[in-house]
Amino acid sequence: MDELHIDCREEMALELAKLITFISEKVVADRMKGCVAKDIDLQIEREQCFGAKGKEKIATTAQNLADGVWLRRYAERWKPKTVAALKKEKKQKKAPATPQRVDENHFIPKSFIKKYWSEGQFVYRSIKTPKGLDEKKKTPVGSWGFRQNLYSDHLEAYFGLLEGDAAVPLQMLLNVEPLNRPQREALVGFIVIQRIRNPHFMELLASSVAPVVASGVGQSKVDDVQYMRSVYETLYSQNDFYAKLARPIIYSSWVIVRSESPEFVLPDVCNVFGSHNNRQYVVMPLTPKECLFVLPIEVDEPRIVPHDIKAPESMARDISYVLRCAAKEEFLSNSCATFDEANEEPNKVIQRIILSIAKITADD
Repeated sequence: MDELHIDCREEMALELAKLITFISEKVVADRMKGCVAKDIDLQIEREQCFGAKGKEKIATTAQNLADGVWLRRYAERWKPKTVAALKKEKKQKKAPATPQRVDENHFIPKSFIKKYWSEGQFVYRSIKTPKGLDEKKKTPVGSWGFRQNLYSDHLEAYFGLLEGDAAVPLQMLLNVEPLNRPQREALVGFIVIQRIRNPHFMELLASSVAPVVASGVGQSKVDDVQYMRSVYETLYSQNDFYAKLARPIIYSSWVIVRSESPEFVLPDVCNVFGSHNNRQYVVMPLTPKECLFVLPIEVDEPRIVPHDIKAPESMARDISYVLRCAAKEEFLSNSCATFDEANEEPNKVIQRIILSIAKITADD
């Protein structure tokens, strides 16, 4: 194998693990044929496996697997992927953003909602009121998670590219498949952008910069919607700001939390960013049964496959509660989901969740 791109590493690790599992099962089945574990003589087993004949058999098996499986896989997949990746890097050509006229800007991608949160052509949204929750409203997929003229057409096109880059890594994350560096970075970009493209974040930002704008160019500019939108869009050229949100995600422990029942909800803010012990955490609901937790636990080297745990019912309910509390006005859920009438401080609940997940994954 004379050419191999670094981005093939994680896929090769998965294939190697599958190959080891396959051959191990075949060897064990062959050695156990016609006997039970208590009948095995360890001394005889060592001699037959690691004596001259055993080592010859191992070497032959290894050669057959190398020629018939590994090198063939390299020739058919990894070498062509390497050539394509190196060619792309040499050209350094990025897909251009092609702006089109858009009046309805989805601040949570319609494709994401349709694939993971819809039931047929509909979603089920709950509206928060001072008295509690209204009954779930059956709503067409495209009629939730948008506002009129929220961004420029250029920024909308840019978001479309990011959504496309993250589509496959999102599915791989749910399928427990190894993520390489670009795939992981695409996911981080998706998570961060979902945080800052949200109108509730935009409104908070506008209120904080309004005094600066007023003192610099006058109050009339503060009242100018188009001008304030252009001020907001300068955020996307601030690499330091992006890095401040993204770097802690990349170098933190990732955990996919799975619930047996569809407990999780998708708030209108999409995800939850917070701080625990002076380190950032993120809660990103993916489906009604899967949620990505980025723990406030630093790692030197990200895992190619995040931790994957089955949540006790109490934890799943806690996560649902935190997500519902984070919603500003409404959220999506499964049509069958039910919600507890809780009145606990969300920060206390999130701390309980973080400690529980950290304990479960500590020895993984």
